[in-house]
Amino acid sequence: MPVFEYRCGECKKKFSALIGMVAEPDDEKCPHCGSSNTAKLVSRFARVRTEDDRIDDLADRLEGMSEPESGSEMRQVMREMGKAMDEDVSDEMEELYESEMTGGGDGESDE
Repeated sequence: MPVFEYRCGECKKKFSALIGMVAEPDDEKCPHCGSSNTAKLVSRFARVRTEDDRIDDLADRLEGMSEPESGSEMRQVMREMGKAMDEDVSDEMEELYESEMTGGGDGESDE
């Protein structure tokens, strides 16, 4: 069943409704004030992007960036890198950053 967005003509609030395929288009009432004076809105569609697309976009943005000014900026970059993955690993990326910054690496040497 599709989800449609509406705006109430009385209270002006926006709401979403799950509408059955056989429902009449004017059946929706505002959940906030109960008015049936509602108008269907034109919704934006979701653009599905692959993990590679998200990583490429982030890489392009990082190339144009200067060095992060602070640890919090670097932490934000690490979180964005983690979120670009198909499985959100932003918490793990931030933990890795924190571990490296505090000297608590994995104990392996680079020899």
